[in-house]
Amino acid sequence: MEEELREHFGDLLDEDTLKLLVRYAKGERINLEESFRVEGIVVEVGDVLKVRRGDEVYDIPLECCRDRFELGYLVRIKSKVVRSERDFEVVGDVSRTVQGVFLGKNGLRFALAVGNSVWNCVGNVECDRGDLIEVKGFNQGERFFVLSYRRLGKVGVKEMWTKISDVVPLRLVNLRGRVSGLSGEKRGKKVAVIHISDDSGRIRVVLLGDNAKLYRDLDIGDWIELYNCYARIGYDGEIEVVCDEGLAIKVF
Repeated sequence: MEEELREHFGDLLDEDTLKLLVRYAKGERINLEESFRVEGIVVEVGDVLKVRRGDEVYDIPLECCRDRFELGYLVRIKSKVVRSERDFEVVGDVSRTVQGVFLGKNGLRFALAVGNSVWNCVGNVECDRGDLIEVKGFNQGERFFVLSYRRLGKVGVKEMWTKISDVVPLRLVNLRGRVSGLSGEKRGKKVAVIHISDDSGRIRVVLLGDNAKLYRDLDIGDWIELYNCYARIGYDGEIEVVCDEGLAIKVF
């Protein structure tokens, strides 16, 4: 059966599709989710091609064409194993290179001051606060995924924070202050609530997702910085700041 299908369709079928057709011809029920299609950015090239799409990284074994893939290229993969050029399509290079000042990190996420804005970056970098670095990477959503970086020197960190008293709802803010309250953590829900204070006031901060992990490392009096966080009116009518897509960093 497999040889008949191979002879009939020739090079029009990849191996995975061929196997599905054989099973279908034998009367088996086919789950369409077994077919494989992924579009994403190349983040590693070797015996295994790593392709990032959002928060997922797919591992695709390479049996050929390794030289066709470059870091930062957008590709469409059509098979669970790349055996020939029929199994993929290279769309083009979507990476970019920028320079910025390293501000601090929380796990693999770090804040990078680029011009007058702060970028929420993801990557394994070993830098100190104030390092001027050049990074190559790509944007997906609100995050910039770093493929490579190099240090260029040392610079001063300029002021870029909003005073707590000046926070207004429905805007993104960068805040800096000392932890003045640890209100609680909801286990299993990746939610933690703290308060921070500066010389102008005090505000509640809701840490969500990966930012909530920082709660366990905080003590009263610790310095903390919040980048690209969202100000809103809380359940009690008071202004609060939500740190979800933004980034919370403990300053040592």
